[in-house]
Amino acid sequence: MIRYSIILAAFLLFGCGKDKHILLPKSGRTIVKDVADISPIYMLFQVNGNDTLVEVDKQTIISTTNWIFNIDKRFPLKKIMPEVIKLQNRKGSHKGEAQVANYYSYADSIGKNMAFIPFTDVVYTLGTQKDFAEHGKASLVLKFDKQNQLTVNGIAVKPEEFHRTVEKMYTKPTVLFLHFDKELLYDHYIADKILLSWWKQPNVTISNKEYIY
Repeated sequence: MIRYSIILAAFLLFGCGKDKHILLPKSGRTIVKDVADISPIYMLFQVNGNDTLVEVDKQTIISTTNWIFNIDKRFPLKKIMPEVIKLQNRKGSHKGEAQVANYYSYADSIGKNMAFIPFTDVVYTLGTQKDFAEHGKASLVLKFDKQNQLTVNGIAVKPEEFHRTVEKMYTKPTVLFLHFDKELLYDHYIADKILLSWWKQPNVTISNKEYIY
């Protein structure tokens, strides 16, 4: 099995010109360390005057492999999520691919390795939604604004304290719905996803529906 970290390192060092390097998000935690049978996708940060452009390099992707999304951390979500959604739809249009997955890549700054966040089942919606009823369960709406400030059902909460806040608010079956401001940097988005992935609370689940508002 070829470790993906070797492939990525080679691309960053030799495959890009100096105007086409990728700055990946960093974290001190690893969600997934190794992914085999992969196709890399690169979203490169480009500046043209006052405009930020997304250069998507997807020439080598194969629909029957695991897809690794390597996205520059400087992008706001509004620039990259339309591209992510298009690629998700492209992959979903093929049959017989239930065994393969999609991952975001980032760097574990403590473990000194590449790490990955699976998002195969995430369904993105560009916009917000008011009705969050789900099979009779209570719901909580977590919103991260463009400064990465968090509110839980409209109440301002520090991200590192939201676990205790949720535990106090609900003891019955509850679903969390995630909203991210379209101006939020991808760097913060990945940090928020990592924070949420390490938290487990009985009776509380995170919806696979995410809203970019």
